Amino acid sequence: MINSHIHLDFDSVKSPSKITTGIVVPSMGKENWDNVISCCTSNKNRHFALGIHPWLIDDHQMLDLYSLEIRIEEEKPVAIGDCGLDYIKVKDRNKQRYFFDEQVALATRFDLPLIIHSVQATEDVTDLLKSYSKSRGVIHAYSGSLREAEILMKMSILFGFSHNLSNPHAYKLHDIVKFLPLESILIETDDHKNPDELIQVAERVARIKKITVEQVIEQCDQNAYKLFNLS
Repeated sequence: MINSHIHLDFDSVKSPSKITTGIVVPSMGKENWDNVISCCTSNKNRHFALGIHPWLIDDHQMLDLYSLEIRIEEEKPVAIGDCGLDYIKVKDRNKQRYFFDEQVALATRFDLPLIIHSVQATEDVTDLLKSYSKSRGVIHAYSGSLREAEILMKMSILFGFSHNLSNPHAYKLHDIVKFLPLESILIETDDHKNPDELIQVAERVARIKKITVEQVIEQCDQNAYKLFNLS
């Protein structure tokens, strides 16, 4: 069972047990690039991504995008991320869009998928991705609309879901999971302190789609292997 988004470098997040056969650890910015690399290098089932999260763009300068490019070339991450747009927590939309645009360009150049953080910004994320015909990736902890999901799905973007599905009143999310083919879904625990609860996310997807947990795990694992080119 592959956890497609786990902040294992956070002190509050426990290491997953053997029920998790693979993980992808995204970074937040230059201050933790080394941390995510070091927590993955000693384990072949741990894979890292490098990027600049929209929450931390005020701590970064344009020169850091050049540093990111160098680290990508040297360290060979499986993806670029976290990156994206957050119109709730970050006020400077222009700077966010600039940093996201540059990271999408890097993903295109290095032929890497994106791990995208998108909050109240799905339309702008979609428009920017459309300008890069070869862009691919996953919007983790998806919170956009069903209409937006349909557009993104046609662009071969995947959708990550976590414990937000456990809310019985999250009707919109449940409808999106019902609508999406299983081939478009990844499961994750994000910054949740107990990553072994990934099985609960898989169970929730299975319940919503009225299929078995085994079917969910098998297909979501295949999706992660394909997107991140895992070996």
